[in-house]
Amino acid sequence: MEKGEIGFSINGDIQRTDRDILEKFKAIGTCAISDAMKNFNTMHHSIKPIDEGIRFAGNAITVRMRSADNLMLHKAIGLAQEGDVIVVDTCGSETNSILGEMMTRAALKNKVSGIVIDGGIRDILELKSLKAPVFARCITPAVGDKHGPGEINYTISCGGVSVNPGDIVVGDANGVVIVNRDMAEEVLELAKKKIRQDEEWLEGILDGVIIKPDVEEDLKKIGVI
Repeated sequence: MEKGEIGFSINGDIQRTDRDILEKFKAIGTCAISDAMKNFNTMHHSIKPIDEGIRFAGNAITVRMRSADNLMLHKAIGLAQEGDVIVVDTCGSETNSILGEMMTRAALKNKVSGIVIDGGIRDILELKSLKAPVFARCITPAVGDKHGPGEINYTISCGGVSVNPGDIVVGDANGVVIVNRDMAEEVLELAKKKIRQDEEWLEGILDGVIIKPDVEEDLKKIGVI
């Protein structure tokens, strides 16, 4: 563990998930994963991608910073390994950008697979042209500081969800979900089951079944029909 003054600390490295498991999460997508977790660990809808074609899954490097300050985000980008997702808690800041084109280029050079920020970003057209895997709450040209304090790889809050170092982060056009590493296999199986159910539902629709039988049963129990 690296330490400095109070409020400046890095809590070691993270545990990483096998790449094939991450690829499965990426392919399944956030909707089925969210369903598998009963809608828990789904970030607030305001955390949006700059490009709806973005899709990633990776382990979280967590960053918590003073509002409008990005000192420790610079450090986290340098610490990241290929495939990691940097998840940032700005302590509720919506007035300042803590990420722009240059920091994003550095992250992409270091093969970061995603950046999720509960706060502001800027240089949005440049980020779009890069197809940068960035999710954020808002866009503002106002830059932040680089003085700290901040922490890396501690439990944070992002988009209303607790995120621990090493958690699996999945992001796509529908949003961002967080999966505890220890529950990865179970969540994958439940998500696959949900997809199979949807495939059966689609087959029924194509065969002319417009209303699902269980909907009719629910309505009968309520007394509507």
